[in-house]
Formats: sequence, structure tokens, C-alpha cells
Amino acid sequence: MGILFLKALRDPVQYSNALHNLVTPESLDAWGDFSEAAKGLEAIQNPGFGSRANRAHDASDVAYVKILSNIEQSYEVTEEQVVLAAAVVTLVWRPEFGQWMVHGLGDHIRPEDLPRTSPNDAPEESPEP
Repeated sequence: MGILFLKALRDPVQYSNALHNLVTPESLDAWGDFSEAAKGLEAIQNPGFGSRANRAHDASDVAYVKILSNIEQSYEVTEEQVVLAAAVVTLVWRPEFGQWMVHGLGDHIRPEDLPRTSPNDAPEESPEP
């Protein structure tokens, strides 16, 4: 869901309807026409995206997709290491919509600061990044 959102941000006019359907209703007004978010993404040099969404600690209904900078080619991390993200897409599981939804782009948003309608009750499989 996060990568789909980021791809749609590359042309927020053409993909306006998709963007509106990918974000939480509570965050919709803050996104405006998505142009500021698109500019923020454009400011990240050679962005690359994490290949998986990472669940929040003690909040299975919250996940984060890392956006990395200066990624010239894809690579696989085979052992645990610290990877600094240029930005993060915050996702929330919303069962009433039957999907993970984007709530923020930038810094991690703590679970207690999110509109969670099913705390710790999300599908066991990790969300698509």
C-alpha cells in the first residue's frame, strides 16, 4: 500500500482519486491536493523503498515503509543492520475499509497518535510495502 501511494504521488493530479482512497479519512484534509507531499518525495535524491513494511512494536495494526535516499540499484539486506530512512510512510490497518491505509509521510507516527479502529487486531501477514 505504501509503495502504491508513493508511485501515485509522482503525479498527484492524474492519480488524485487513488490517493484519496489510499489515505485515512482523518488525514485527508491535511494532505490537501497532495502537492506538498509530492514535493517532499521529489526532494529525496534517488529514492528507494523498503521491500517490506515493518510492524510497530506492540501495535500490530500499525506499520512503516522506509524511504531510503541515494539508492542507485536494488539490493537485499541479509542480516540485521541499522538503515537510516530519509522518510517513512505510516500505515494503519482499517478493517472497515478492508485495507491498510496511509496516515502520514515523513517521520514515524507513534501508534497512540493514530486513528486506530482495531488496535492490535490486524491480519497476521505483513502489509505489502
